[in-house]
Amino acid sequence: MIRCHVIGTALVLACSLASSQAFADGPSKEVCLDSHSRGQDARDAGKLSLARKLFLACAQSACPSLVQGDCARYTDDLARMQPTVSFLARDGSGADLPDTTIYVDEMLLATRLDDGKTYDLDPGKHTIRFVHHGKEQTVTVVVGSGEKGRTVAATFASPPARHAVTATELRTSRGSRDDGMPATPARSRASRPTGAKVLLVVGAIGAIGGGALGIVGLTRVPASCSLGSNECAAPPGDPAFDDARSAVQLTNIGFLSGGIGVVAIIGGLVWYFQGSKQATESDEHAVAPWLVPGGGGIAFRGRL
Repeated sequence: MIRCHVIGTALVLACSLASSQAFADGPSKEVCLDSHSRGQDARDAGKLSLARKLFLACAQSACPSLVQGDCARYTDDLARMQPTVSFLARDGSGADLPDTTIYVDEMLLATRLDDGKTYDLDPGKHTIRFVHHGKEQTVTVVVGSGEKGRTVAATFASPPARHAVTATELRTSRGSRDDGMPATPARSRASRPTGAKVLLVVGAIGAIGGGALGIVGLTRVPASCSLGSNECAAPPGDPAFDDARSAVQLTNIGFLSGGIGVVAIIGGLVWYFQGSKQATESDEHAVAPWLVPGGGGIAFRGRL
């Protein structure tokens, strides 16, 4: 039983040593040939990152010399062709945001941006997604073969600045005045044009005065004369003709003045209402108690 146990242990050790030796000797011939073939296919398809990894696998000294030489040369060529990029994220004020995660074509590439690293990308079009504290910015880029050190940046909008409320605004919002008395709400009043008021007064004077003058003129027409027929039943040279002429002139002047006054009143009314402006006026009314040593009372402030 002891002999069998010793033999089994020896076999396990032998297998372990053989496996270790195989890993130390590098990839097998089959792995080298497969990496050589697949690397060329990946390179032709524009997948330079994958092609470099495959060529590095078959560029080891354990591979056949012909394959090893090709893979080493291909690796150097791809090192020159491989584009590299770096990423930068900032806020609206220009401050860096190192705690930003980067996704390239929906594949996680970096979780932070404070290491200053550059990253290999295949030539062509890529969608870069920046994620910072739940916010995202997406940038689409086209990388050319051999392009080195290109910076892809994204800017996140800064949060809106909070408005600092001043003491005056606080008192206003709470309805208080600087003197401690409660503020009263402002009221709106109409500001009427002064010219319209003057025109209304002048028009009223003209209408009333002109109408009165016209009536006086009518009363001075002689009884022997008629305004309707413009004739007087009197002999030629009678003073009634001169009196009638004077009365008619006075009547015409009076009624003309009255008509002008009426027109002025109408124009003044239109101007008065159409030309009004809204103005805000504070009632300026407040009542507050006051106390002093030995007395007291109620303070009233406002416009009566």
